[in-house]
Amino acid sequence: MALVLDTGLCGHCLHARIIRNRRGTVFFLCGRSRIDPRYARYPRLPVLACPGHDEGAPQETAGESPPE
Repeated sequence: MALVLDTGLCGHCLHARIIRNRRGTVFFLCGRSRIDPRYARYPRLPVLACPGHDEGAPQETAGESPPE
């Protein structure tokens, strides 16, 4: 539950993907960034306003690289 509060809207967005690296650091990948350049791939958290936000649960994704 703390993850949701710390991330703002991304913590309960249908388009968010949770990425964990080997050290346990958590990143939120915005799925909208893949088709729309207005959205940051890894937005600065907490996101307090987002026109693309759709209420839903983020999915945890394995195998993707965190930001460089």
